Amino acid sequence: MSIYQATPWSFTIEFDESKARDHGYDINELYDCVDKNVQRYGLTRLSRGTWKANENDRVESQCLALSLLSKQEWVMKNIAALTAFENSTEPIDYVNIVKELFPERIYA
Repeated sequence: MSIYQATPWSFTIEFDESKARDHGYDINELYDCVDKNVQRYGLTRLSRGTWKANENDRVESQCLALSLLSKQEWVMKNIAALTAFENSTEPIDYVNIVKELFPERIYA
C-alpha cells in the first residue's frame, strides 16, 4: 500500500499486470499514460499509481480526471482497482461507481 492512499483529494489506480500483458501493454507505460492524461487537470503524481488533485480546484480536477479515465478503453480493460479519496480518508471504490452508473464502460 502506498503511503499516499489516505491523502484527501487523491486517487490511486492499480492495473492488473496479467490483463495488461494479455492486451499488449507494459504496465509502467499504462501508469505513465495516466499521468500524461491527468496532468491537463493539474493533478500531481505522488507515486507509481497515485495522483493528488490540483490544490486550486480539487473537486473539479479530480472529478474530471476520474471521468476521463473511466471513458478510456485502455484503462478500463486493464484496471484492477481505482480508489478515490475526497475530503476524508474514507476510500471510494470508483470502479463500483462506474459499474452502477456506466456499466458499458466495464469490461469482463
